[in-house]
Amino acid sequence: MSRLTRLPDWQTRFALLCLERRDRAFSWGEHDCCLWASDAVRALTGLDFAAYQRGRYCSAASGARVLKTMGGVRGIATAALGDSVAPAFAAVGDIVLMEQDGRELLAVCNGLEALCAGDAGLATAGMEHALAAWKV
Repeated sequence: MSRLTRLPDWQTRFALLCLERRDRAFSWGEHDCCLWASDAVRALTGLDFAAYQRGRYCSAASGARVLKTMGGVRGIATAALGDSVAPAFAAVGDIVLMEQDGRELLAVCNGLEALCAGDAGLATAGMEHALAAWKV
């Protein structure tokens, strides 16, 4: 996939998205790690790579089926954004792969931390824990 073009006001759009999601709890099919990452890409570029998946799952079981058909979270990110890069090359707004409790998840780089969809809203994890990154 070719490199995406960020909108001129991407920083404002990303900041507003973070404010909107700050206290929004994780919810399968509404605010999970893959949709959070896709929503960030949409805020930065205007492109919605998850449009075809929205509304197609609403539980851990149905989410797991979607993940399986898409090659897991790494497969979803690669299909949408192309080949991954080393996490050291991630900048604010880029998508990163993290691991929590033995499960992979997508997060969004916000400098030295990554923002993840968490139980009580956006959670943070140190970028030193990122396993891969995709440029946006």
